Amino acid sequence: MYAWKLRKAALVAAMIMVLGGCATARGNQPPAAALSKPDGLDVTVAAIPATDLAGLYLAQDDGLFAEQGLRVTIEKITNSQAILADQLKGQVDISAGSYVAYISAQAAGARFRILAEASTLRPNTRVLVTTAYSPITTIADLAGAKIGVNGTNSIGNLLISMVLQEHGISPKRVEFVTARNGFPAMPGQLQDGAWDAAFLAEPYITFAGEDYGEQELADLDQGATTNFPVDGYVATRTWAQSHPQAAAAFVQAIEAGQALANSEAAAVQAAVGKFDQLPPDVTTLMALPGFPTGQVAESQIQRVATAMLQFGMLSKAYTTEVKRGTLVGSMIDPGS
Repeated sequence: MYAWKLRKAALVAAMIMVLGGCATARGNQPPAAALSKPDGLDVTVAAIPATDLAGLYLAQDDGLFAEQGLRVTIEKITNSQAILADQLKGQVDISAGSYVAYISAQAAGARFRILAEASTLRPNTRVLVTTAYSPITTIADLAGAKIGVNGTNSIGNLLISMVLQEHGISPKRVEFVTARNGFPAMPGQLQDGAWDAAFLAEPYITFAGEDYGEQELADLDQGATTNFPVDGYVATRTWAQSHPQAAAAFVQAIEAGQALANSEAAAVQAAVGKFDQLPPDVTTLMALPGFPTGQVAESQIQRVATAMLQFGMLSKAYTTEVKRGTLVGSMIDPGS
């Protein structure tokens, strides 16, 4: 058992209440015993395979969900968009992935709650890679190139567009191609010539280098994208309102998992290796993102919506709503 077990009693799990009441700051939440019998014991979480969700993996592997009275099943998906329809039908309780998909769905009329933040960019955690023999060696060389991404209008499209623009290249000069089967398959597809460059997240950046000799072209954590919010844990408003105790228990466990992920790199490596079935020569070398704890920061999520609007990923009809903050605020504020 991880060293976390020896210190767990000293860590207070912050509770982000975006359901039926206001968000609660760290140290003011009810004790774990008060949440020991949540109203929905079985919770299904759909999640992309990425280091960004280490807090989820750790909460599952270290028994943190079980301590909150939850039985959590993690269902792997290729990207957030792949599961939204099922989630809106009530077939998935919570999903974990890029905020881009949820904001797009929210703008189109869906209603979500961000339960907790999962990750923020850190150096080398979201990058563009090319093959070792590629003639593309600089960002400027991407003009006219095909870039593989793990989802349509995804966080990859957004981050790449932001970085291209900062380097004086219109995002319209590249072609984004959605990959088959998400991050795990993308290094091989790049090697086979599917695209000129690929957008990858850890641990698949390291996997691409170790198994295929692929090389980093550009770190997407730079300039306007520095410390950019990437992934979160999200429920529909209906589920959150119908299962307040289960949602609160989930947040408590995730907060403990996030705290462990921030303090124990070895624990992250072991959990990612287990859940994504990757060897130590990949997991010990991979870069780690930031694992936010505490209240969901509306200003951070708003950065995503504002950038989406700037690059045409939100309809102009939502311009005023996004600028006022109500689009993102309605995903966090329980009163909306």
